[in-house]
Amino acid sequence: MIRATLALFAFAVVICGLIIFRPFAGNDQITQDRLDTPFEDSADTAVEVTRSATPDISALAQAAVAAAPLTVDLGTGIVQAPRRVDVARPSTDDTRLSDMTNNVLAELGFAGLEPVTTNSQAQRQSTSDILAGIEAATGQRSILDERETLEAIVITALRAGESDESIDLIVNTAAASGDVAVPEILVTSDGRVDTFVLLNNIVTQARIAAGGAAPAIPDVTPDNTAGMEVRIIQRATDEIEARFYTVQSGDSLGAISIKFYGVIGQYETIFEANKGLLSSPDRIRVGQRLVIPQLDA
Repeated sequence: MIRATLALFAFAVVICGLIIFRPFAGNDQITQDRLDTPFEDSADTAVEVTRSATPDISALAQAAVAAAPLTVDLGTGIVQAPRRVDVARPSTDDTRLSDMTNNVLAELGFAGLEPVTTNSQAQRQSTSDILAGIEAATGQRSILDERETLEAIVITALRAGESDESIDLIVNTAAASGDVAVPEILVTSDGRVDTFVLLNNIVTQARIAAGGAAPAIPDVTPDNTAGMEVRIIQRATDEIEARFYTVQSGDSLGAISIKFYGVIGQYETIFEANKGLLSSPDRIRVGQRLVIPQLDA
């Protein structure tokens, strides 16, 4: 009787051990959702990527997240998602870089270019009108604080013949102190202002204004571009080539757009394809794997 009891107890211990350690068996794949919560992969998960009748950017984005590296604690067997490391970032506004660049070139005297009202200028004027209405109604005067603009800083620096390095120092010093706000696509993964993109866009628009051609789309491959990856995703009826890019230190969304498309204007294409990962264009982080859509012919 005692032997039978001991045998049943040992059998129960074995069964409990199998239940506890089954989720970490070698044949299972552990992945994670968009909130960095680990979950077990299944046949249904793979079907989501392969059954679309047309290219599904959201599905590609999910595949990018699922492919992110995970860490397993060998002591506990617990899967740990990559830690998010947030850095201090400059203040941003919703000014379009193309509008700001147009105004810089117009102020510098480029023929055929007229100043346009940027989003930040329109918002400031609206605030000024509201304060004027309050003053007229109550007699209480409110003064709107003057704030230096990135546009004015760049114009002054270019007129003074400052070097690229000097402009980078001037702009980043002003941004770090909170004296100036910048367009979202200029914020890098390590919290700086991407003056390369800023100046590159000014030169590009100046050439186009002078009658030159727009930049060609670069020939980008994993062999010549660090962080780029190409995968073939099999679907029910065909297969598609998916491009991914892992954010590097110093990248901004504008820089990634230039890297893959030759111009900053396609940053919105990248942002829309990765809204599951990016809350706004200035929130990219080193190590994020982004979907890079192919442009229609």
